[in-house]
Amino acid sequence: MAYFSDKLAFITGGSSGIGLATANLLASQGCNLVLFARGQKMLDEACKMIKRTMDNSSQSVNTVSIDVANNDDVQRKIKAAVKEFGVPDILINSAGIGTGDYFENISYEQFDRLMKINVYGTRNIVSAILPFLKQKGGGHIVNISSVAGLIGMFGYSLYCTSKYAIVGFSECLRSELKRFNIAVTLVCPPEVKTPFIEEEAKTLPPEARVVKNLAGLMTPEQAARAIVRGIKKKKFLVVPGITAKSLLFWHRISNGFFTRYPADWIIKLASRRSVK
Repeated sequence: MAYFSDKLAFITGGSSGIGLATANLLASQGCNLVLFARGQKMLDEACKMIKRTMDNSSQSVNTVSIDVANNDDVQRKIKAAVKEFGVPDILINSAGIGTGDYFENISYEQFDRLMKINVYGTRNIVSAILPFLKQKGGGHIVNISSVAGLIGMFGYSLYCTSKYAIVGFSECLRSELKRFNIAVTLVCPPEVKTPFIEEEAKTLPPEARVVKNLAGLMTPEQAARAIVRGIKKKKFLVVPGITAKSLLFWHRISNGFFTRYPADWIIKLASRRSVK
């Protein structure tokens, strides 16, 4: 029997990007799904697409419109979802937004909004589902961070802050939740080809674009395959992509020397070119 057969997964940010690609892959392996996102229209479209990949007529995919940044909304809708669909075996926190800009251009309101979605959103979902996982006697929580949550990057003072927070949160959860037989997986992909890239490009500094290329680019489907493998193996840290793995390796063994100084040189060169 396949590992995911008859399991139930709750996926936030399940209507696009990594969340949708992971949902699609899990569905192809027999998993039942509940997708969470803010926009019902995109959820409906995602649901139709996923149903086409399901071979088993007994499989189910359902949707719930939710605002992960609103704790009251999360608490209410997670409880309702558990009551209607059951306690999940797997929770994947993929809801989030990205942005890139010089720090001096980022307002308090922008900082507050992104932190509420990326950080508080993950916290809210875990908080709402945890009592049910404890009662069930186990489960698996997957938090999506980024390579930008492991290595700071030019032009990403806001995004990196949120993703570093997810790393720290996940490290703590990994240790704490072992006593309840709840596994935690932290996923730190490089840049992923999602709709955020086009939106981010409007404000992304040219220096940031050059540095970001160092970690590589992957498709949501590639990231999803790494996530699914990580869940099966119950790995804590998943860093998809050879380039990203190599970058992280050299960053760690050199205490940042082999990543910070080359990045500084590249940023200096890119800054000169952007002025011309």
